[in-house]
Amino acid sequence: MLFMLKRLAVLLPVLWLLSVLVFGLSKWVDEDPVLRDITISAARSVDNDPAAYDRAYRQAAQRAGLDKPVFYLSFGSAAEPDTLSRIVRYEQRQVQLSLLRRFGNWPALQTYYNGVREIAYTRSDSVGIAALELLLRSDPARIEQKLAASPLPSPVQESWRALADRASPGLLLLPTLRWYGTDNQYHRWLTDVLSGELGISTLDRRPVEEKIWPALRWTALLNGIAIFLAYLISIPTGLYTAWYQGGRADRFFSLGFLLLFSLPAFWAATMLSSFLTTPAYGFDLFPTIGVGEVADGAGWWTYLTTRLHHLFLPVLCLTYPSLAFLTRQMREAARAEIGKDYVKTARMKGLGVHRVIWGHVFRNASFPIITLLASLLPALLAGSVLIEIIFNLPGMGRLLVDAARNSDWPVVMAITLLNGTLTVVGILLADLGYRLADPRVGKPTSAVANANPL
Repeated sequence: MLFMLKRLAVLLPVLWLLSVLVFGLSKWVDEDPVLRDITISAARSVDNDPAAYDRAYRQAAQRAGLDKPVFYLSFGSAAEPDTLSRIVRYEQRQVQLSLLRRFGNWPALQTYYNGVREIAYTRSDSVGIAALELLLRSDPARIEQKLAASPLPSPVQESWRALADRASPGLLLLPTLRWYGTDNQYHRWLTDVLSGELGISTLDRRPVEEKIWPALRWTALLNGIAIFLAYLISIPTGLYTAWYQGGRADRFFSLGFLLLFSLPAFWAATMLSSFLTTPAYGFDLFPTIGVGEVADGAGWWTYLTTRLHHLFLPVLCLTYPSLAFLTRQMREAARAEIGKDYVKTARMKGLGVHRVIWGHVFRNASFPIITLLASLLPALLAGSVLIEIIFNLPGMGRLLVDAARNSDWPVVMAITLLNGTLTVVGILLADLGYRLADPRVGKPTSAVANANPL
C-alpha cells in the first residue's frame, strides 16, 4: 500500500501537468470559441447593430467563463492591468495589447479606445464607419492617418494625442506577478473535467462525453481483446521457444513472427478487407464494414456471433503485430534467465520443465512484458486509428480523425487528455506488476539485503 501511495504521489503531479498542457493547447487553437454560441440573429447584427452584437458576444463569453483570467497567476509588465481578461472580444483585446506595448499607459489608452468604441456603436454614418475601422487598427501611423482624414469628434482626437504624449514605456520594463485565485478559466475547466463534463462539440453541439463514451466502448473492446490474445499467446510461446531454443519449433515461430512483424497492419487490413469480405476479388467470408446490426430482443448468442463475425478481422490485424513483438521480447528475456544458476539448481533438484518455467523463469523474465503494458494501454484510445477507418468501426480512432478533419477541437483535446491519462495509468499498472512479480521492488536497499542475506 505504501508503495502505491508513493507512486501516486509522483504520478498525480504528472496528471496535473498534463491537464495544464492540454488546456494550454486548447487556447492556442486559431478559432474563436465564443462565435459558436452566438445566435444567428445576433451574428447578422454585426453590420447594422454593432452594439447588439457586442452585447450578445459578451453574454456568450460570460456563459463560457471566458471573461475570467486564464490561469491562477500571470506574469507580465506593470503596464498591463489585472482586468485584461474582461476584454472578451479577441480582436479588440489584441489591438489594445499592441497599443499598450507601444505606449505603456493603460488609463490613457482606455480613454481613447472607449471613446472610439462609443462612436462606432452609436453612429451609422461615415463617422461611425471610420470609428469601426479604428477599433481594429493598432499601427500608430495608420491611426494618425485615419484621424487626420476622418471628421471624428475632437475628444477622440485629443485622447489620441494625450495617449502619445503621456507614454510610459518604463512601466513595460517592470515585471509583475499577479495571483487570481481559483476564479479562472483553467480551474473551471478542470472542475468540469473531474465531474465528467468534457465540453461541447463544435460540430454538432453535443456534449463531448456523449460522443466519446460510445466510441471508447468499441475501441476498448477491440483493443482489449487484441491485447489479451497477444499476451495469452506470446507469453507461453516465448517461454517454451526460449527453453527449446534452436529446435524446430523455435525456428518455425521465430521466422513466422518475424514475417508477421514485418507486415504493416494497415496493409494487412486493406488486403483482408478486399479479399475476404467481397466476392468480387476473393471470398465473401466476413462482413464488409461496421460492427453489425442486432435486432432488439435478439438473444445473447445472436448478439455474440454477430459481433464476433464483424470484429474478427480487425482484432486479427491488431493482434498479430503485438503478438510478434511480445513473443520476441519474452523469448529474449527468458533466454537470459534460463542460463542462470538458480534455474540449473532447480533442475538439479528434480523439478519438471513446466514448474521451472512457470515457477522460476517466468517471474524474472516478465519485467519486459510488464514494461510494454504501459505503452500498450494507450492503444485503447488511439492505437487503432487506421484499422477503425479501414473497417469503418465507430471507435476512438475514427472519432479522433473525424474531429481533427472538422476542427472539432474540444473532442480532439478530450481524447488527447484521456490518452495521456491512460499512459500514466499504464505506468502505474506496470509499477504494480513489478511489485507483484518481485516484492523487493521499491524497497530500500537495506531492507532487500536483510531479506536476502546470501
